Amino acid sequence: MMLTRWLSLVFFLSGFAALIYQVVWQRLLTLYYGVGAISMALIVSIYMAGLGLGSLCGGRLAEKVKNKILLYFVVELAIGCFGLVSLPFLKFLGQHTAGSSYALTFAYMSAFLLIPTIFMGITLPVLVKIFNHVIRNFSQTISFLYFVNTIGAAFGAIFTSYVIISFWGLDTAIYVAVFINFVLAGIIFTSRRMPASIDMEKQKPAVAAVSQTGSGTVPVVAYALVFVTGFLAIGYEILWFRVVGVLVKASPYAFSTILFIYLLGIALGSRLMGKIFKRNIPDKMNLFLLIQFLIGSSVLSIFLFYYYLTSKTPLQLLTHISFSLQSHPTIVTPDFASFGQNLFANLYAMTDIFLWPMVFVFLPTLLMGASFPLITWLALGSSDQEGKAVGNVYFFNILGNVLGGLVTGFVFLAHWGTEITVMVFIAVGVLFGCFVKSIGSRQLPAYFRGSVVVVLLIVMLSFFPKKGELYQLMHEAYCKDAQTFLEEGEDSLVVTCEHEGSIYNFVNGTTQGGRPGYRFHAHAIETASFAPHAQRALVIGYGTGSVTEVALKMPGMKKVTIVELSKSLMKNLEKMPVFQGLLADPRLEIVLDDGRRFLLRNQDKYDIVFLVCIKAHSSYANNLYSKEFFELVGRHLTPQGVLLAWTDERSVTPKTIAAAFKHVRLYAQIRKEVFCIAGNSPLIQNLPAIKSILEGFTPAEQISINYSLFQFSADESAIARKSALYPINEDWKPVSEYYLGLEFKKHLISSRMR
Repeated sequence: MMLTRWLSLVFFLSGFAALIYQVVWQRLLTLYYGVGAISMALIVSIYMAGLGLGSLCGGRLAEKVKNKILLYFVVELAIGCFGLVSLPFLKFLGQHTAGSSYALTFAYMSAFLLIPTIFMGITLPVLVKIFNHVIRNFSQTISFLYFVNTIGAAFGAIFTSYVIISFWGLDTAIYVAVFINFVLAGIIFTSRRMPASIDMEKQKPAVAAVSQTGSGTVPVVAYALVFVTGFLAIGYEILWFRVVGVLVKASPYAFSTILFIYLLGIALGSRLMGKIFKRNIPDKMNLFLLIQFLIGSSVLSIFLFYYYLTSKTPLQLLTHISFSLQSHPTIVTPDFASFGQNLFANLYAMTDIFLWPMVFVFLPTLLMGASFPLITWLALGSSDQEGKAVGNVYFFNILGNVLGGLVTGFVFLAHWGTEITVMVFIAVGVLFGCFVKSIGSRQLPAYFRGSVVVVLLIVMLSFFPKKGELYQLMHEAYCKDAQTFLEEGEDSLVVTCEHEGSIYNFVNGTTQGGRPGYRFHAHAIETASFAPHAQRALVIGYGTGSVTEVALKMPGMKKVTIVELSKSLMKNLEKMPVFQGLLADPRLEIVLDDGRRFLLRNQDKYDIVFLVCIKAHSSYANNLYSKEFFELVGRHLTPQGVLLAWTDERSVTPKTIAAAFKHVRLYAQIRKEVFCIAGNSPLIQNLPAIKSILEGFTPAEQISINYSLFQFSADESAIARKSALYPINEDWKPVSEYYLGLEFKKHLISSRMR
């Protein structure tokens, strides 16, 4: 059994490497093609389409190629070779095609992603054919291999984000995956000499046991079922990313953590089904239908328990704490005395990013994982066509994934919202219960099955939270007793609350501006005083409009272009009278796009650029905080143009800005850096410009725009001295976004200075 052990290790590491590629390639593609809903959907769809086509191709190759181990060796080697050239290839492709139309973007992404993902898709059916030849039990083979590959993928996802990218960057992660592929190719090349790897075509299958023969199910029925369950699986995944993402904010670690729990549940479910297969199960179709029923029932139970325990019991504290935390996981200072005094809060702050995926995701995915080997067995029409069966099932599963992702994201969420979409998915799952004929040896009469399904549907319709209620509950700590405006679309979930003249705005759970925004007014006015004759302004990220308001009050301003990623944000703000007035100015041009993608696809010049974007440690923030991005902004400034950029991260971000611009002014507020003003020409302030802009505000507003809240802190030379020990953000080194490595470095620097 030496070959089986080697192949198990190979497939574990293959899944590990595959998720490194997925996480990193997806992240790198956004540098050139944006993080908008359409761009992200294209990336995911093309990636999964490649896997599906590869599995279809692999299923046929597994039945025709004699030396299957050599075939597997070639596939792993090809993936590694592509990974090795992927960084320079993508850089070349991106530099020549960035900012293209979405039709061309689809073509360019396909040129990059399809080749490696097709090779990745080939691996499962080929290895199933090899492995099954050794152990001669198809159900055990598919269950075990799916478990091994998926558990490898789960740990690959978590290790990539929390360790490799955080400490060494995106490029290092790719090279780690390449190294794994080449090591695997070497292992496979060595294993080809083992006795078990002899020509399989010359050996006839052993006399088939019940589990090895064709299932008797019409394959077309099995493929239809796997398509539907694949549609639901990816639909649920998108919904979980939305729900959990609001609780843990826009953390760069949220994607990999949720994906880890999702894949872990699927892997363990597959393994569990392998153990169940050891028993004699006469009606596997009945078991498959029962599992789909249980998936729907479990999702219903989880959402109801969360909603009512949070709204009616002290457990609401967990949601309130998570919602109040600005980073997930939150790094607690290693002061053991204070840590012990607040043990629960500190432990919760460090682990809630794992807790919420476990609550919402783990149990349903455990059941989903049990479904895959079961439906694959049902699709096996002939005992000697296991490779083809696996390839076909994987293809139809991914076909359902792709369509489910697109329909859920662009149709269901955009028109129905989370709550109604979840209810529809639950209803489909529960309706499978009508066809479950028995549980164990006990037969279930039709009237009993129908009654259970009807009762569950009535419970769902009666008690499930209505549209918007789930997210209103999550935002309750900030929006209780306030007038709440909510908009959910394919891009984001936006909640804006108005209470006694104050406005609080949240996008996917993260604070995005607020009114009155007098401190933002002050920062923008200070910046405007260095460009007193500005006629064209660019605002990247609207927030709640404070900066745009200042730009429009500049005396010579002729045009202000707002580039806002979230269409849902603008739709939500337009419901409120205060924003209806602000957005009605004829000098405004509103562009719904990714800020970086917008700059890459036009050559316009601006006298002043306001970067009103997300926090530096938010997901994809490095696209707007890297040295390459600031250089891109610099190319869009007029000779005397200036940039305003907020610096909630106070070590790396100012140094990065100073690396891209010749002249920088850093401002501080109560010992904390607040914002930078940067330009390629000397920064000369025009104090009368401040007065002329303030005259556009009411006397009460002028008093509130308090300049004492901040002061000049450092120029580019002082920034270089203060941050000498710190790195800078680069496209391939998202230091401040993946902040765990930076926090560790800060701790080391602090220890040295004591």
